[in-house]
Amino acid sequence: MGKIYIIGDMHTVSAFRLSGVEGVVAGPDNASARLEEIIGKKDAGIVLVTNDLSLDLQARIREINLNMPSPVVIEIPGIDDPEGFRKSAMSYISEALGISL
Repeated sequence: MGKIYIIGDMHTVSAFRLSGVEGVVAGPDNASARLEEIIGKKDAGIVLVTNDLSLDLQARIREINLNMPSPVVIEIPGIDDPEGFRKSAMSYISEALGISL
């Protein structure tokens, strides 16, 4: 099974690191490059991208999810997102994949 990675702001990435998820801090200017780095890793199974960064990456995320067997890229709210974390990270992953974890 592949690893879970996260790309987001410092607070969100730090929170996920506490639970053992590897991640990289990115901003709008370098999010695309960070995404390409992570999807190039052979062990990447799921890549979480915070909503604020995913806005400029919609076409690439769709391309990855439709054409690559792995990883799956899932958009999630960041800690500072106005909607906030209303569900657990596993709930977002389950919902995106359409499976029960």
